[in-house]
Amino acid sequence: MDAREVAKHRSAASCWIVLHGKVYDVTDYLPEHPGGKSVLLRWAGKGYTDQASRVPGDEPRANRIGQQKDATAEYSKVHSPSTVEETLTKEKQLGPLDSATVECLDNGVNSASGSGAGVARNDAKQDAIPHIDLCVRLDDFVEPARRTISEQAFTYISSAADTLQSYHDNAEQWSKVSFIPRVLRDVSRVDLSTCMFGQRCAMPFFIAATALVGLTHPDGEAGLARVAAARGVHYSPSTYTSVPHAKIAKSHGEAAATGAGSGSGSASGPADSRLFSQLYVHSRKEKTLSLIQEAKRLGYRALMITVDTPCVGNRDEDRRLKIRDELELGGPLPESDADGEPRVVPGRNSGGLSQSLNWEDLKWIREAWGGPIALKGIQSAEDAKLAMEAGVEAVYLSNHGGRQLHSAPPCLATLLQIRRQYPEVLRRCEIFVDGGVARGGDILKAICLGAKAVGIGRPLLYAMGAYGPKGVHKAIDILKYELETTMALLGATNCKTVSELRAATERSRGKKSMSPITQE
Repeated sequence: MDAREVAKHRSAASCWIVLHGKVYDVTDYLPEHPGGKSVLLRWAGKGYTDQASRVPGDEPRANRIGQQKDATAEYSKVHSPSTVEETLTKEKQLGPLDSATVECLDNGVNSASGSGAGVARNDAKQDAIPHIDLCVRLDDFVEPARRTISEQAFTYISSAADTLQSYHDNAEQWSKVSFIPRVLRDVSRVDLSTCMFGQRCAMPFFIAATALVGLTHPDGEAGLARVAAARGVHYSPSTYTSVPHAKIAKSHGEAAATGAGSGSGSASGPADSRLFSQLYVHSRKEKTLSLIQEAKRLGYRALMITVDTPCVGNRDEDRRLKIRDELELGGPLPESDADGEPRVVPGRNSGGLSQSLNWEDLKWIREAWGGPIALKGIQSAEDAKLAMEAGVEAVYLSNHGGRQLHSAPPCLATLLQIRRQYPEVLRRCEIFVDGGVARGGDILKAICLGAKAVGIGRPLLYAMGAYGPKGVHKAIDILKYELETTMALLGATNCKTVSELRAATERSRGKKSMSPITQE
């Protein structure tokens, strides 16, 4: 493909980009791209030789393709190498770039805001962030991350639906539950271990699925996998990862074998960590089956099917950032094609996610998987009961970190509803929860109310962004200390005895009135 031809396709009307020396026509994909149109338009028709990195005449022109500056570096921070060819049809994969004409491409990227160059880390600012030892609670990682990672990355992690009500409700839910501790018990030794899907883990929390970890640190999901293996906690990588799943599995396996991950302290116990595959069901069944087969081949132990995402939620800050970038590139794309058909219907852009996923689909998914399954994103007692009746091994109560539905119920509200209406769900299924967890005590409140384990997402991304894998180790150290301290103060010695304790919930927002909760 002649680079002079590539250079002509640099607008929303015709957008070609260069990745790994190959040319792709992404014009029709612009409105579907989850990261926004401007990310692709910024690199339209671009791919040039880095003149500063070579001495003129030092090498043949054909050998200088390796120094080409195109979309590859930015793409690689958030996508696996195979993503583009799995996403675009064959006719949109235009072929290799002609290295002999590469210098004809523009020397630079299209005009865009500093936010968009935006997956790069601001490493120059790291000297200004607090020493890692000053982080004594999970919230302490937020500001260092804000000052270290790009605006795009921080916006992606911190954004939530509409007015952020669901996000704030998640955080506030934990203060509405109080412990009823027991005293005069021997707590000289406490054991934090538990099991998920029959797989032992060192502590009653796991690293929850979060997409595009590479936005926060070059190690991406591979770095999280190494830390998880070193610390004996389970990890559920997202369908949408920054590095290939094969690399994640390899990094996890190597760290488990050596008992150490990069950056940090001793392991909390034996290498019990396992990988659980988070699955977004694709609109194309064959794509979903391919994802399931890959998870099986790589040795993932369970499937966590996300069921709360028929379309992407409305996140104001994400939209504002994308619009700003589009305006700086010359104005937003029109809302319709030349024939007047809408390009994107607000609130319905699924990014390839299945909008027809239903209970019947669990049959072919289970047949293809053949192992334990959790449904992630259950938000009502009625659906929890249906999940139990469908035969899933675990019910994962989550509102997607407040990122999907505005005014969605926090996980504890759903858990209490299940306890009241369908307590048999707690006996027949494992219960996982996530959302707004900030302290080790929050995790034990969930265990006390019937959960088996708690997912931790955003806090670990902030820790990763600010300090790399070392920061994730530090965050786990903080949670471990808080779990051990709270468990002892409760008069409990392990997760089983915590689950046998009682808790109380606040019944009114005015004068506090507490209602004891007893285990069924």
